[in-house]
Amino acid sequence: MKFPVIILPALAALALAACTSGDSGDAHDHGAEGHDHAAEAIAEEEEHSDGPGVIALDDAQAAALGLKYEKAAAGPFASVVRTGGSIEAAPGDRSTVTATASGIVSFGGRRLTEGTKVAKGTPFLILGSSGMAEGNYPQQLADARAELAKAEADYARAETLSGNKVVSGAELEAAKLAVDVARRKVAVLSEHATKGGKNIVAPLGGYVTSLAVGEGDYVTAGQPLATISANRNLVLRADVPQRYLAEAAEVRTANFTTPYDGRTYDLSQSNGRLIGSARALAAGSPTLPVRFEFENGDGLTPGTVVEVFLKGAPREGVMTVPASALTEEQGAYYLYVRTSPGHYLKKPVEIGASDGARVEIAKGLAPGDEVVTEGAYYVRLAGMSTAIPHGHTH
Repeated sequence: MKFPVIILPALAALALAACTSGDSGDAHDHGAEGHDHAAEAIAEEEEHSDGPGVIALDDAQAAALGLKYEKAAAGPFASVVRTGGSIEAAPGDRSTVTATASGIVSFGGRRLTEGTKVAKGTPFLILGSSGMAEGNYPQQLADARAELAKAEADYARAETLSGNKVVSGAELEAAKLAVDVARRKVAVLSEHATKGGKNIVAPLGGYVTSLAVGEGDYVTAGQPLATISANRNLVLRADVPQRYLAEAAEVRTANFTTPYDGRTYDLSQSNGRLIGSARALAAGSPTLPVRFEFENGDGLTPGTVVEVFLKGAPREGVMTVPASALTEEQGAYYLYVRTSPGHYLKKPVEIGASDGARVEIAKGLAPGDEVVTEGAYYVRLAGMSTAIPHGHTH
């Protein structure tokens, strides 16, 4: 309310008028009366004061802006080692595509690059060898079919002669075996055969993570062509500095943050599990690799570089807030606390460890404080224009 500010000059004017219209005794009495009214107005003003630095933000506006709150309370908080890391494909969810024949690589008119999605059992690329002097796949298949036809004819003849005791039982079995071998050879060469070569199919569905050949390259049988990852499961690799060797031994889970969107992931919410904690330095590196496997329900991609927060043994009685609650100004950190409906205070705090999702508050926050956890930026903006100074009224 604004009327106390208006009342003070009005009371002063009335007191001055009274002093000039009566005798000296009356003037003294009226002056005293004027001072009494002013004192009452000041007392009333202080009674309605919001205190120093209070920020006004209507609750309806706060709700529209999506403000959320959390009452401060001490609880368990894991010790944290903060380091760098990366996302890798899980071993069981990755397969190397190899050439099953020699030939010249063709992508069959499709755009095949790293990141291309492929389905299991579908043609991946073509190895063409028609017209080649060596490794001519179509010719090999034709020769195999001719060998099968000859073996079948030999067996039929041996079967006929065996009835006349001209061919022994052993010779008949040998002829039958030759047919079986020829048939298997034709079956192998016929699998995924094309007119001018052979289709190489994807062994599993997923995404191409590496491509070792290009259009027109010549490859030999057994040569790696590409790597496909299904991305159902992933591995988080954390590179721990050697000085944290003791802490790394206590690590059980982790959080990590992706740099492109600032989002923090909790492995405990993705069925994450520790699969390896090295006790020796990685080859050519001064760090110790720690690995976790987790379910990829968020479309993460192998090869992503991340910030990792390794979580060890919990500490009790630690005051923490969500990382989104903190604001920073010139290296100093602040929280906004709702003191009453529509009123907030800006509190300077000292921070401790962070696991990427929550931050330890070492000083400046009291149990029971109602902290703004989402929308602190809006309260900060409101504070730039609506902070109520000491002595100012509603």
